[in-house]
Amino acid sequence: MESSTDQTRLDRAAIWLSGLCLIHCLAVPAAFLLAPPVSAWLNATETQTHWVLFGLAAPISAIALFRGYTRQPNALTVSLGILGLALMLLGVAHVFGEDLELILTTAGVMLVMIAHIRNLHAGHDHTKAAGEH
Repeated sequence: MESSTDQTRLDRAAIWLSGLCLIHCLAVPAAFLLAPPVSAWLNATETQTHWVLFGLAAPISAIALFRGYTRQPNALTVSLGILGLALMLLGVAHVFGEDLELILTTAGVMLVMIAHIRNLHAGHDHTKAAGEH
């Protein structure tokens, strides 16, 4: 059985990684506007960066959400996380074209962050409740 400290670390890592994705998604368009000479290089590496970030986020989130669910089942939390990861995948894979990548990825990242924050709070509530008995 994993400790609540391990679970907390996984959720926090997923939140930080989601935050990094969000910062990246919002900073790149700003960089395009502020530094046109750099935009060609950024554009060339944009898709690769998204795949790398998604490749890191998906397994960490999946493990943390699964462990959180086994510790204290909450279908809404898991559903938010799965929906968020699905939106991120749709965005990075350009399923609906590159124009929607930013919107899908940003929405997905926000949902994943919310799921992990809910997971953290559920873990703290579970730890408190177990200690009260």
